[in-house]
Amino acid sequence: MKKTTLRNDQLYSADVFQILMNYEIIRTIRYPAPLSLIYLEMTPRTSIGKTPPSAAIVFETAFNSRLRSVDIPTHYEKGYLILLPTTNEAGAITVCNRLLAIFDQEYETQEGISVRFSLQIGVALHNGGPTLMKETLIQCAEAGLQQSRLQGVNTIGIM
Repeated sequence: MKKTTLRNDQLYSADVFQILMNYEIIRTIRYPAPLSLIYLEMTPRTSIGKTPPSAAIVFETAFNSRLRSVDIPTHYEKGYLILLPTTNEAGAITVCNRLLAIFDQEYETQEGISVRFSLQIGVALHNGGPTLMKETLIQCAEAGLQQSRLQGVNTIGIM
């Protein structure tokens, strides 16, 4: 069982994420480079059935500690978005597989309760250039997440 140090400052706020995403998109349009967006939803499970309040913080700490310093994570609706600058399909799949692997174990919450996380992951990919649009990237990530939901838990949907 993995015990984590809890911090609640793991993610960018929605406003900062939007600024950073806009910057990365403008940069990728001007200097074409791949850009990937992961839309991830997690479902915590415990043996007692009730999810402790600190489960989300345990999750965020564990997943954020495995990202590169240039990756940009935030809360989004019921899940998380992770913008991966200069990351092609192979790199995005590597990140997704790493996330699936690190959550293939139990974690202990602040309350001392064991928790496991099931993931649904959608991935949007773009090679950069003038056709890149933020709305389209987000829609593709949402479609990938929907594809993952249809496939079952701990799967990756790529668009």
